Order: sequence, then structure tokens, then C-alpha cells
Amino acid sequence: MKKAILGLLSVGAAASALAQGSVVFENSLSTGSITYAGKTGAASYATAGSYTVALLWAPGTSVVAQGALTQIGTFGPSGTQAGFFFDGTTVITGAGTAGGSAAIFEVQAWSGSYANYAAAVAGGAAWVGQAAEFVNNTGNPNPPATAPVNTTGWDGNLILVPTPEPGTLALGGLGAAALLYFRRRK
Repeated sequence: MKKAILGLLSVGAAASALAQGSVVFENSLSTGSITYAGKTGAASYATAGSYTVALLWAPGTSVVAQGALTQIGTFGPSGTQAGFFFDGTTVITGAGTAGGSAAIFEVQAWSGSYANYAAAVAGGAAWVGQAAEFVNNTGNPNPPATAPVNTTGWDGNLILVPTPEPGTLALGGLGAAALLYFRRRK
């Protein structure tokens, strides 16, 4: 009897260790698109092959701190269309990833050949954008399998804005310091 219970516990632990969910990471099937801020018409779409899109996630259903999100997939720049991308199924593994459960997701995008969103922001020469965090259910690739779920919590829209150049930030900081200095002198 003890061997049977121990065996069942081992199978349960192994199954939970291999838990995984899945989502379809795309915006080509939605009504949204990836666009540049301030541009209109056909020029507003992010240029094909010039941007990268990343999907981040965290277990649970409440908003989490930015650093708690884990990047689970990237797509681009090759293969992206003007304003759209289709990466197919992204599988999420690890703790809190049981198929069919809800999770927190975020989409980030940047132009240029940067390794990730943070590098693009730090580089100062890229167009960057990120969606608000959203809750989405996952599909279940484990038996009984269910199809991957589209990222329906996100409408597919993402606006890329130019990052401020470091010189602009430095001038802003100097201006603020000057205001404080002159205010103290009065």
C-alpha cells in the first residue's frame, strides 16, 4: 500500500513539474496593428522587418511589478509584416503554468537590432512601445489537450514612440536642478 501511495505521489510531482500552458502569439488575426506615433496612413505601420516583438508573462491574475515578468517569446525582425506579426504557438513551462489557467501577459516591441526592450530603451535610438498587462487563459498541450488560446486579452494594438536621447534627458535634469537652485536662493 505504501508503495502505491509513493508511486502516485511521484507521478503527481512529475506531472506538476512538467505543467505547461500555451498561447498563440500574434496580432495578424486581430483588429490591431503596430504603428509609429504621430504618423498617419500607410506610413503609420511599423516597417516590415524593422521591429521585434516580445511576449512576457507571470503566473496569476493580478498586476505584477515589471521585473516579475519573464520573457517567453520574441518574434522578428525578419518575417514581420508592416504592422503585423504571427509567431504561432508559444509554450510556457514552469511553476504556475498549468494549461487552461489564467496568467498575466505583456507585449513589448522595439525597432532596431537590440537584444531586448531594455537595451532598446537604453540605446536611445529606437522606437519602443509596450502594452498594458492583461490577463489571458492558456491552452493545455498535456492530455487532455486543448488548443492554444489566442492572446484575446490584448487587442493587437501597440504604438511605438521614439526614445528620448540621453542628451535630452540630461538637459531636462539640468533645467530641474537650476529651478531648484534659484528657488532656494529666494
